Amino acid sequence: MSFAAESAAWYLQPGRQLAEIDRLLTRPEAPQLHAARLIERGRCLEALWQPQSALNAYAEADGLLGSGDTVLRCRLQLGAAAIHYAHADYAAALQAWQLALPLAANDALATSEALLGLGRVCQALGGADAALGYNASALSAANAAGDSRLQAMVALNVVASLNALGRYDEMAATLADAARLIAATPGRPFEAEWQVYAAIVAQAGNRLREAGRGLEIALALADGANNHWVRAFALLQLGRLRARLHDGRGALAALHAAREIGEAMGIAHTLMDIHAQLARINEAQGNLGDALEHCKLHHQYYRWAHEGLNRDLLAMLVPAGPTH
Repeated sequence: MSFAAESAAWYLQPGRQLAEIDRLLTRPEAPQLHAARLIERGRCLEALWQPQSALNAYAEADGLLGSGDTVLRCRLQLGAAAIHYAHADYAAALQAWQLALPLAANDALATSEALLGLGRVCQALGGADAALGYNASALSAANAAGDSRLQAMVALNVVASLNALGRYDEMAATLADAARLIAATPGRPFEAEWQVYAAIVAQAGNRLREAGRGLEIALALADGANNHWVRAFALLQLGRLRARLHDGRGALAALHAAREIGEAMGIAHTLMDIHAQLARINEAQGNLGDALEHCKLHHQYYRWAHEGLNRDLLAMLVPAGPTH
């Protein structure tokens, strides 16, 4: 079973696919096939923003797999890693992606997804240069697999790293590549996220009206796709834009809306950024007590995100870049 042969239904029509899988799971079948369906069930639940149910499906599948089921074990680890990463459990995400990489063997698509994951951990922990190295390897593997969805995902992770490094001209060029890949992918995934990064580039170039329009589009797309994380990300950037336009009240409204989503979803890294921005705005407005509280919350989420990380593994991961 190749990753390239997997159905795209889990992200194009996750609700419908989940109902079909649940129907098939009622049938008696071999443990390996049952496990494969549970893993697909987990990916549908992930797409439907039901992370704990997805992890439960992966755990149930894990109990059915033998030591030789490397393809399914790899799929399981990749799915679990994505959920751990989204909730800033970087220790669990790092472990799962490192387990997945050797299991991927000669499967270019799985290798790309695992390398992309390692780059994401680097990015989250401040190693944007190392992340670019992993992303280059991930993009090479995705190109070999010919999967435009994964190519677009990698391209947007390159954009995120360039943003962290303040390399906005390169961001614009990579966004143009990502736009072509998104347009070539059924369902046009990541379009809302693309709009947010395009707005960041526009802000960097002092095209503030263009940035505002892009964020409005991103919020509409995120709402249409029920994508809560991108909505929080767009609201964070909208708060920054309004602060730049000296609209303190509007900035706080956007940031508190982003905070509400972040707290409901438990996305610690995004909450770190939100509280950092809230602290800056409150300080600028002279609300020093509120600014201090947001500083404390920023550091609290920072500690949470870094808790349990293996420092030796990270020392090897971040400075050196990929070895694959």
